[in-house]
Amino acid sequence: MNERSLEWQFVESVQPMLASGRLTAAAAHLREHWPSPVLHALLSSQSGRVVGLAARCLGLVGDLADARQLSCLLGHPSRDVAQAAEDALWSVWMRAAGEAACEGLMTAMRLSEAGEQRAAIAALTVLCESAPGFAEAHHQRALALHAVDEIERAEAAYREALRLNPLHFAAAAGLGHVCVQRGDLAGALRHYRRALHLHPRLDEIREVVPQLDAALERRVVA
Repeated sequence: MNERSLEWQFVESVQPMLASGRLTAAAAHLREHWPSPVLHALLSSQSGRVVGLAARCLGLVGDLADARQLSCLLGHPSRDVAQAAEDALWSVWMRAAGEAACEGLMTAMRLSEAGEQRAAIAALTVLCESAPGFAEAHHQRALALHAVDEIERAEAAYREALRLNPLHFAAAAGLGHVCVQRGDLAGALRHYRRALHLHPRLDEIREVVPQLDAALERRVVA
């Protein structure tokens, strides 16, 4: 089977299931017929449609071993492909510690979204203690701590998330936000540039960097 025939078969067999929301069936189909090495090869397609679909599929059935290749797509010329890769990364990161840990994470995130930050922090602290290698739990705990202005604890949690997952652009950006709050413009630039290196399409961060550069230059001149 040539490359174009393979890509056509992939799209025709997988796209309808994803479009109709049959995610369990799609996952089973992918595991049987489209293993990760094949999906990785499809990420190199000249077709943005194929690349984006392969990224979505890795988000459904992939694991941390797939994260680096997905992260390479964050700067893809197609914004749709980059978004598919970002969505896939979030899915992989949230599922990284297993089903039970993922359920605990989602529960804590719902608490945070409802404004119950203290309850979310308590739940995430327990989760981080039971699954200390779960980077996304540390990141979500950092966000909840940051939301209640516990800056030192938030910074430590962001750092742990980034230590465990060096591809975590959002944790790098979070450290930049902490530095801005402290007036540490040089530190903010360092972390924001790392975040942009990991994810070139962080538009809000990209807009802030020149402003921080200018502010830092004014400080030096003064």
